[in-house]
Amino acid sequence: MIQIIPIFSLYVHVPFCAAKCGYCAFYSIPLQNSSALAESYLAALRREAKILRAAWGGKIPVRTIYIGGGTPTVLSPLLWRALIKTITDFFDLSNLEEATVEANPCSLSEPHLALWRGSFVTRVSIGVQSLDDDELRWLGRLHNAKTALRSIEKTMSYGFAVSADLIFALPRQTLRAWRDTCAQILSSGVEHVSAYQLTIEPDTPLGGLSGDERGGAPDGYSFYRFAQWYMNRKGLAQYEISSFAKPGLECAHNLAYWRQENVLALGPSAWGYINRSADGFRYRNAKTLEEYITLTELGIPIVDAEILSGQKRDEESAILALRTKWGVDFKNFEKKFEKKFEKEDGFAARLENVLKNIPSHLVRFESDHAGNIERARLTPSGMRVGNAIWSEIVGE
Repeated sequence: MIQIIPIFSLYVHVPFCAAKCGYCAFYSIPLQNSSALAESYLAALRREAKILRAAWGGKIPVRTIYIGGGTPTVLSPLLWRALIKTITDFFDLSNLEEATVEANPCSLSEPHLALWRGSFVTRVSIGVQSLDDDELRWLGRLHNAKTALRSIEKTMSYGFAVSADLIFALPRQTLRAWRDTCAQILSSGVEHVSAYQLTIEPDTPLGGLSGDERGGAPDGYSFYRFAQWYMNRKGLAQYEISSFAKPGLECAHNLAYWRQENVLALGPSAWGYINRSADGFRYRNAKTLEEYITLTELGIPIVDAEILSGQKRDEESAILALRTKWGVDFKNFEKKFEKKFEKEDGFAARLENVLKNIPSHLVRFESDHAGNIERARLTPSGMRVGNAIWSEIVGE
């Protein structure tokens, strides 16, 4: 019998930034040129990677890598060498398909790009957010539009695939301004765009302000609808709720999340997921850098965990699949969960009924010759009301 060895995606969280943006809900702390703090983080990261390698019994095979934050580019090239060495020392990269680094325009440098070019990095995701200088100032970004475009151009000159993050529905943002940002970002030649509606979480700096203090915000529906139309018209197809890419250039690491595949987590506040035969195991590392450093000295730094099994696992898998253009493949469910996913299965029948009761312009079905539904996917209109559809699936 042939043994199938699982392969993983690897997420590495760099918890540092130059300054905390008012809307950011991700864990990060200003580095403030403290190389000692960064070195302590990298030592802890290495300890965690060593523990994982020992548990596996050798170097762990990874298919994708994503180094996010925070702002990974606030680490100097010297510190980056240590980070790269940790990954190459403890993980098997022989089957690596993609490795992404997040970068901010104001801290991305040519020494970074040159170092990455000589390593395993293949892709750079740049936090542009907007190409309107007034909007960037409101967001608390440290760069301007000119710097963002220059960073894209320079990154491309080193041969990397480039993705740009954008935010829409900002206070007093007009549809014309959003259109100009989209037009300029695509003219820059990026091959992938992630577009997110501004969401103010309660525990962020902006979350403590009233709506009037924040300046209010327009309804994001028209901005999102425009992005769907415009990106597709310019050759970037929507393959996920917030993601657009040229054909074949979708982010493989992000798809690992939507397909509920194995993701290992390194670093403070990083989330991981292990897909097991009977259930799924989701876990999170220590929430703060101080706690993470301490726990890696004692052992595994996991502080939160959740077991996904039965209907809960099925529901999440369906919702994640419906986030993508491929939707729910019922035969794939059967293979994935090692069970018959037929009409008699309670969740399968309920999922099909829920989707059939959703207006036809929101969901598209594909059937076999006998009329049995094989696949269900959301239309572009359906993606615009995805949250309401998720609620139907989980019975809320």
